[in-house]
Amino acid sequence: MKNVAQQFITQKLKQLTVRDILSYSKKYRIPVSEAEAVAIVKALKKNKENPFDHDGRKRMLMKLAAITSKDTARSVNKILIKMAKEYGVEHWLK
Repeated sequence: MKNVAQQFITQKLKQLTVRDILSYSKKYRIPVSEAEAVAIVKALKKNKENPFDHDGRKRMLMKLAAITSKDTARSVNKILIKMAKEYGVEHWLK
């Protein structure tokens, strides 16, 4: 069941919009500009890494940092962690 849920969440990440990213940014009080949100959405759509695997998430964030900035990658990581906590699955990110 965990694998199915993780696949579902991974697919949802690929479907996020700029508006979604900006909304989560406001909700969790993590600053993300519109230009950064555009880059994040493009990167998530191309992402083939497993965000629930520590090494996969690290590679995903490193790729994002390479096309945006380290600060943007940190912001995305913070948003992922806050979202996981909100849904009670933060232990999946360890």
